[in-house]
Amino acid sequence: MASLPQLKMKIDGLTSFSMPPLPPEAEVTTHRDGDEAEWESIIESAFGSHFDFSFLKGAVQYDPGFVYYISVGHRKIATVTATHNPAYPGNGWLSMVGVHRDFAGRGYGKALVMIALDALKRRGYPSAMLSTDDDRIPALCTYLSSGFVPFISHESHPRRWRDLAAKLPERFAPAILSSLG
Repeated sequence: MASLPQLKMKIDGLTSFSMPPLPPEAEVTTHRDGDEAEWESIIESAFGSHFDFSFLKGAVQYDPGFVYYISVGHRKIATVTATHNPAYPGNGWLSMVGVHRDFAGRGYGKALVMIALDALKRRGYPSAMLSTDDDRIPALCTYLSSGFVPFISHESHPRRWRDLAAKLPERFAPAILSSLG
């Protein structure tokens, strides 16, 4: 069986987006040479498999200033890349959104999304997109609660989103189902 493409999501209206406050203990920085091992540790913890930092450089339009971290104390605990994807011109793109499992469930995922959306808005993007997997339930809830909706780009997407609408908290079903037409 061929593997199915990732789900896509989109948010419009970045021009009216305003950055909410971050948790008071959170410090936001961008990537610097030497941060690669910390990025790999965060992503491995969040995704459950290893990604070499070189993956990030090859997967998106890489720029170290587009890779954001949240640190607590002196430890980087979360990361997101806010860039663009040539396959979806005119849209900003969120990639490799991950929170170290030791800090999961504390709102850092939502903070990452807000950091990325704010960065993309400041760069002039009116909308943003991302891709994700069906089994990333906490991430899907974060994206939906941040205003992202399904973006249908493959024939399998409507069925998969209907299945997810039944699995996710009920409050997300209207946004999911209305985006399916």
